Amino acid sequence: MRWSTLLFDNSDLDQLSRLDAEDLLRGASDTLERRFDSRELYRRWERQQWSASDIDLERDRQHWDVLLSKRTKERLTYFIQSFLVGEYTGLDLITPILAACPDEDSLVYLGTQAADESRHTVFVSRLSEELLGMSASTREQLIASWARLSPAHRAVHDTENEILRDLYRSPRDYATWLRAVAFFHLITEGVLALHGQRGLVRSLQRVPLLPGTRAGFTAMTRDESRHVSFGLHALRHGVKEGFAEPIHEVIESGMPLASVVGIAPGRTPGQAAASARAAQELLQTISVRMRQLDMPHDFTTHVLGKCRAAQAAVLNAPITAAA
Repeated sequence: MRWSTLLFDNSDLDQLSRLDAEDLLRGASDTLERRFDSRELYRRWERQQWSASDIDLERDRQHWDVLLSKRTKERLTYFIQSFLVGEYTGLDLITPILAACPDEDSLVYLGTQAADESRHTVFVSRLSEELLGMSASTREQLIASWARLSPAHRAVHDTENEILRDLYRSPRDYATWLRAVAFFHLITEGVLALHGQRGLVRSLQRVPLLPGTRAGFTAMTRDESRHVSFGLHALRHGVKEGFAEPIHEVIESGMPLASVVGIAPGRTPGQAAASARAAQELLQTISVRMRQLDMPHDFTTHVLGKCRAAQAAVLNAPITAAA
């Protein structure tokens, strides 16, 4: 365990992309358990640099055109398009969180996250153009990708936008800043982004092709672990300062939204089993984040109950022609 954590912390991009998927994911999880503060997270960012523009996608294009099955390409296309929307949205929404930052060390760290979101957007935009054959215009890529998102995924982004608009209107309100961090860093990044990257990294290692795609998403996973670690640190501090209520409100309303992203009633027994597994993995991720936040047991049980109810409503819904 310690060896895989050291590799995760200190590897360059080439070494990192060759890590076993489970070692990579253990390293990401360990970052969240170690409770770094803003200064340490900044130092880690300085050590863990990589270039989205320098990743070679030539072999990836060859693999995509010749070796991948239609089903694999459809699955990867959805992943890439959903991450494009997520990373660009992260870049757009980090601005009010930066502007309302309550202390100097957090502001310095959040400047690095803005740079990460730009880097991620550039990388996923390259994949959209060079693998998926989309327009070179990021704007046109985003419009097309948004149209592909599931209603559940759009609901998460819509709610996030509402909370961030509140922060634009009240940039000096600490409780509103904590609400924004709770949704953006904890729910969007801490549950959906890390959960999605976990599935994608495992899938890419099973292929095993697309070396540039694998390298980029592996590095993104390490970056996201820093982002979520900051959010956990800021929210734990907010609870100690007496602001548990607004944080709890966001978790109570937002986690059930996140818990149904990527699941649907299955048309076949195999699809139903896959959706059930995804639902259980999301619940596990949510449970771990609640523990890492030191949330009270009764509140955690309540939130998980709401998530299970939301998932049951989706998994047991009648299958329509559009499903």
